Amino acid sequence: MRNLFILIFASLIIFVGCDKIDNPIPNTIITDGILWDDSLYTESDPSMRKIIIEEYTGQLCTNCPNGAAEVNRLDSVYGEQLIAVSVHATNFAAPANSDLSTPPDGVLDYTQDFRTEAGSEYETTFGVSGIPKASVSRLNNSIMVGIPQWQIDIDAIKNDVPQISIGLSTLYNDSSRTVKAIVSTEWLAAGSGGYNLQLYLLEDSVIGDQLDGSTHLLQSYTHRHMLRTTLNGTWGTPIPSTNIGDMDTQDFSITLEPEWDKKHCIVVAYIYKVSPDYEIIQAEELHIVADH
Repeated sequence: MRNLFILIFASLIIFVGCDKIDNPIPNTIITDGILWDDSLYTESDPSMRKIIIEEYTGQLCTNCPNGAAEVNRLDSVYGEQLIAVSVHATNFAAPANSDLSTPPDGVLDYTQDFRTEAGSEYETTFGVSGIPKASVSRLNNSIMVGIPQWQIDIDAIKNDVPQISIGLSTLYNDSSRTVKAIVSTEWLAAGSGGYNLQLYLLEDSVIGDQLDGSTHLLQSYTHRHMLRTTLNGTWGTPIPSTNIGDMDTQDFSITLEPEWDKKHCIVVAYIYKVSPDYEIIQAEELHIVADH
């Protein structure tokens, strides 16, 4: 996998400088006439199925800080095997001054809107309600479950042998705030049915408001691993073939919004089985800049 990725990557770039990292990819490179200020690379451990927990949350959800705390606890338990994504959705994520929710106790804060087009579509498709809820790699047809079930679902698949390997590179140009992700995949075991590649952009450590029980945490709450947008649409793009040894490479670019902190931005790449299953079979994540 790594040799294939570097061969494809090298055909696109001019080497300008190198960064000493475990997976050495040039730190400063040029592709398509763009000077990329940062370039990072990671690839799947062929013996580890990485797991995504997609937690649905909202700033007006009184119990959602407990959900976030549980995700942080699980992250400390499972380490790099667990990738956390927080999706702000439902009316509890709407700004308090909108017609979708009522300002709590007359407080006229909660004006930020962290909802996304993709998150709202997932909310509808997966029937999200009564947050905090989450799905663990979208098991059981993406049924949303409560906090007590999260670790149970993780333990049910943590020892699974991966079907597919992912190589993920991120490139970042600071002057245009452009992010490019390059994803290479290789099937380790044949898949049946259709599979898509999905790319998320997350921002970690976003400071904002949060209702915690009856306490208003105004501009003092740290929202973790927040879904900001997707790089390749709400439902991703197809993996063309699923036989053992089949390989595929795809790349996508976006521009960061002015308020997003590049040092806290992360690309998540995952492969999932298309409807009606949606189960995520492998995933990887990578920051977009080395200095984070």
